[in-house]
Amino acid sequence: MFEFITNREDRGQVGIGTLIVFIAMVLVAAIAAGVLINTAGFLQTQAEATGEESTDLVSERIDVTSEVGIVGSEANGELSEIRLSVSGAPGADQIDLSETTIQAVGPGGQQNLVFTDRTAADSVTILPGDDTIAVPTEVVQWEDTIQVGVSTFSADSPPGELELTDGSATVTRDIGAADEDSIITIDVSTLDTTNNDIDASISGGTSLSGSSSTISTVTGQISELNSNQFAVGSDTSFESTPVLDDENDYTILINPDAGAFEDGSPFGEGQSATLDIVSPAGATTSVELRAPDLFNKDGEAVRL
Repeated sequence: MFEFITNREDRGQVGIGTLIVFIAMVLVAAIAAGVLINTAGFLQTQAEATGEESTDLVSERIDVTSEVGIVGSEANGELSEIRLSVSGAPGADQIDLSETTIQAVGPGGQQNLVFTDRTAADSVTILPGDDTIAVPTEVVQWEDTIQVGVSTFSADSPPGELELTDGSATVTRDIGAADEDSIITIDVSTLDTTNNDIDASISGGTSLSGSSSTISTVTGQISELNSNQFAVGSDTSFESTPVLDDENDYTILINPDAGAFEDGSPFGEGQSATLDIVSPAGATTSVELRAPDLFNKDGEAVRL
């Protein structure tokens, strides 16, 4: 009835088959375990990243404590400054305002504003084809960098190189590739800007009607903020490293005569705008600005 295997070779073959099946099962289990471990690790990493982002969104929220406009012209119903007092929300970590952006929508359309700690002030214009001219000392004195504005130029007569020299050291910058109406920054830290006038010359652009360059120093002027800029601090004293924390609150400064706030005249009576202040982590604070229907006198502060 029963068949007994008495041949030793047959018994060996059965044992090898069993071992092969066992090894295959172990390999399959190991591969499956590896897939599960990798998946679990990926999910854990993703969950941690999501948690950190959520925490940052909460801990980097900016509170706007007041919105004020400074009347520049009562007769024309125009503001000269927009000031937003800001602080970190309760429990917030340090927030670097220099890495913050502002998305503005107003009478002039939509504009994204980025931080700056300087604006153009004194300047001298170099016409193409001019011989070397002396840049007044006050334009570059004590400055490590200066800004160069390239005006609109014709395609067949772009500017070439701008050369700045203090008589011994020279700095050369190719401005021919600059976009029209652009501002470029030049490092002049190697020049002596303490007492000497800086000589400047421009090559290329042989037609006087073709192009020009403007050498500018920089300082804090709210009226000089461009359409895509905001500053932090006070007029003529912009902060360079504003960080909100438990001890420091700041004032965001915006030019009402530029970008989204300007529709032919500066932001003023009866007009409204919305601002989204976006922290470095992406936390957003929305602000609604609405100017009063009537201003009383120049220089007064009105709540927006």
